[in-house]
Amino acid sequence: MSDPYQVRFVRIPRWALVLAGLAAAAFAIALFLLSITVFLVLLPVIAIASGLYYLFGGKRVANRRAPDGVEIIEGEYRVVEPKRVERDGQPRS
Repeated sequence: MSDPYQVRFVRIPRWALVLAGLAAAAFAIALFLLSITVFLVLLPVIAIASGLYYLFGGKRVANRRAPDGVEIIEGEYRVVEPKRVERDGQPRS
């Protein structure tokens, strides 16, 4: 019976490896320069927009009360350990 997997070696010329490496390095450098350029262009735009929003935009809420018709329910919460539940049977309310 023949082996279902066969290993096949391919010789790649040295110049092809060098060319592929140079292409990969050029692509990485171009991507880096593009990202730096976008960052340097967008940084002042974001800074100016956030400054304008801080000065002129958005409602300022002076008093943080609940709106009319909204009920706030307050309560007390406590943690019940599983060992205490097993020992006592039921947690006390």
